[in-house]
Amino acid sequence: MEDKIALVTGANGFIGSHLSCRLVEKGFKVIGIYRKNHSNNPLFNRYVEEGKIEPKLGDFTTFDFSTIKHVDYIFNIAGKVSAWGSIESFMKVNYVGAQNLLEFAKRVKPKCFCQFSSVAVYGFGGYVDLKEDAPKKPFKNGYSISKLETEKLVETTCRENGIDYLIVRPGNVYGEYDYTSSHEIYTRIKRQKMLISAGGKFKSCFVYVGNLVDGTIHLALNQKAHNTDYNITDGHNETLKEMFTCIAKHFNVKPKFTNVPGPLAKLVAFDVELWYKLFRIKKAPLITKFSVWQNCADYSFSIEKLKNAGYTPTVDMDEGVKRTVDWINSLENEN
Repeated sequence: MEDKIALVTGANGFIGSHLSCRLVEKGFKVIGIYRKNHSNNPLFNRYVEEGKIEPKLGDFTTFDFSTIKHVDYIFNIAGKVSAWGSIESFMKVNYVGAQNLLEFAKRVKPKCFCQFSSVAVYGFGGYVDLKEDAPKKPFKNGYSISKLETEKLVETTCRENGIDYLIVRPGNVYGEYDYTSSHEIYTRIKRQKMLISAGGKFKSCFVYVGNLVDGTIHLALNQKAHNTDYNITDGHNETLKEMFTCIAKHFNVKPKFTNVPGPLAKLVAFDVELWYKLFRIKKAPLITKFSVWQNCADYSFSIEKLKNAGYTPTVDMDEGVKRTVDWINSLENEN
């Protein structure tokens, strides 16, 4: 029996490294496309050394896919992720990268093309258990808009070329080796220096990275689940305060948060962004409208469709938080 081959873009990143390792554990040979020859995930690095993950260094927006003859599955995770930046800068990476990858997919005809998107495509209108068929009203920032446009590109191209596809919309992903958000949030909570908007009273949409990658692989390997979109969260409908309190508990510290009233937080974010745009500052501000608006309204999503496709998240919030806290503590023990 021939090896199953999976191509993963952004393979050495936070989500990509977890997905790549899980695919290896399920008997896949993984071809990983990424720009930096290292991962924060030590298991990923080990699998590269053992030849179970084949590295292909390069930018997926310009990568020459003629060097790859065949793959069975494609997982497109690479992309620009930020709450700050022009629409053009996000489209140049997220949309163009998907275009390049889809040209490759048209040649090799994979069993499934899996596009990682985001629940941000729905916008921040105040949602509880929002389903996949809800209107898409992305917040006016480059990340959200580029994700929705890329979704449309993937769906149209795959349908026109007879390629099975999946659109995966993760919630707020957390877990080990996440230096995008988890590391900062957890460290602030441990030091009891965490700001919280609107008392943290609104529902959120966290997903532990292990649940995300297991759910994604389950969908990709189940042909009956193809050619549609899925929200993937842990499905707890926890509030931000409940999540942060759980984190504090595992650090053995009191859940001490500095609350910023919602209207004030929005006003500050608006003024800060205006200042940054006025002076053409490219570095992302510490507070953005994207992050504030998300936390000042309910922002939770139904995973009924995911469950109907045969996958229910197995790691609950308490266990996921514990694993992430253990990782944060291990970093401090190394220093």
